[in-house]
Amino acid sequence: MDFNSLSELLLNQSCRIRYATTSLHQLNNLTAERLPEVNFGGSDKRNREYLLGRLATKDALGLLGYPPTWVDRDSFTKSPVWPQGLAGSISHSSGLALAVVCESPPILGIGVDLEKANRAIDLRVAKHVCTPEESEDLHHLEQEKRTNRLLMTFSAKESLYKCCFGKIPKALLRFQNVTLNWESNKWTAHWQFPPGTEFSIDTTVGYWGIDLNWLWTVCWRWQGGFFKK
Repeated sequence: MDFNSLSELLLNQSCRIRYATTSLHQLNNLTAERLPEVNFGGSDKRNREYLLGRLATKDALGLLGYPPTWVDRDSFTKSPVWPQGLAGSISHSSGLALAVVCESPPILGIGVDLEKANRAIDLRVAKHVCTPEESEDLHHLEQEKRTNRLLMTFSAKESLYKCCFGKIPKALLRFQNVTLNWESNKWTAHWQFPPGTEFSIDTTVGYWGIDLNWLWTVCWRWQGGFFKK
């Protein structure tokens, strides 16, 4: 599945980033012998989602010029364990998985999220997703645009969470601590931590697009993007 706007974005970066997708249809056409054994004690749906993500990751690694290997997950954090010198992120939604991988350094972390662009989202979740500034902006939008912006905000903050996981203290890695500003196909994340917090982070820039009725958001962080006061 070709995500043209995502392809164009990644190919125009100064560093090498590649992506790949895997659909449930592709997974169902593979024999068991070509798949790793997966049994985490969860539902069949969760196991299928795991396989979708790992198949997409395997293809993305190959496109980046590395051996297309299976990526394991950390038994404690449940996060993917990337090969040395690489960083990546995985997302899946409604039978499709998207994986992005890049060389690390210069990129130290990357996050991606995938959502159905027409996904119904309850506006009441805004209080859990949005800062007061973002909620105020939502109220000035028409109903349909309000729903779209809330979905975009949720997706962007999901990609931010993945990008920053393990680098920002977990107690501070909260949707309510970051406000997003939107401009064309770009969004900017402004972090605000509680007073007295001995931690800070530079403004994070991310991107979004819609391909084939799928909304994607992605962001990455360079060396030196975090510091303690």
